[in-house]
Amino acid sequence: MHALIDGELPPHRARTVEAMIQADAVLAARVADYRAQKAMMKQLYGPLIDRPVPQHLIDRANAIPAARQGWGDWRRFAAAAVVALVLAGGGALWLRPGAVPGDVVALALDARTASLPGTPADLTPYNEALSRIMELKVKVPDLSRAGYTLAGVHLEEDAASIAYRDAQGKLVTIYLRQSDGTVRFDQFKRADLRICVWQDDRLSMVMAGDMSAAIMQRLASMAYIGLTA
Repeated sequence: MHALIDGELPPHRARTVEAMIQADAVLAARVADYRAQKAMMKQLYGPLIDRPVPQHLIDRANAIPAARQGWGDWRRFAAAAVVALVLAGGGALWLRPGAVPGDVVALALDARTASLPGTPADLTPYNEALSRIMELKVKVPDLSRAGYTLAGVHLEEDAASIAYRDAQGKLVTIYLRQSDGTVRFDQFKRADLRICVWQDDRLSMVMAGDMSAAIMQRLASMAYIGLTA
């Protein structure tokens, strides 16, 4: 499946695998998850490929002894790339499917159950307050292009919750707080909710809602970009 997603299968084999996926809902859901994660990681970390690897990281990688002759160059290259990616992102990178990255998820789900005020007529004071809380110029994302209507904004001393509803009234929430400095991305399901954690070195965002992995990927991307657009 990964070879298919990466475009590495010959045409006849790709057609066979695609037919298997279309005939199996479990496989189709798994492929949708893989594709969503790949697209999210490409958008989030793609620009890092243009950054040169710092010399001190290359020196550290070169100091790692190869386990056996024939793949030492590959190992040194991989070590340097991983270390560079982690440090360029500002901290640890979490990519464990199904993992719960810290208590920010629990905080987000607690906030999701809290009552929210009605939709504000003017978002200007909310955007200003949100920017103060996050110590970063941000604003309430506009998700109307994806069919979601703003349902409420709740501001706390160190966090904020933003709620949206789709045409069927299903609730989608965004929880925001300052990042602890690590870079994290994860998408997983808990009960009937799909959860996406998208965190850089300054801002932590947790989106939760009942939707597919592909829709979550698109919506989380739109929300993350919309925060600073």
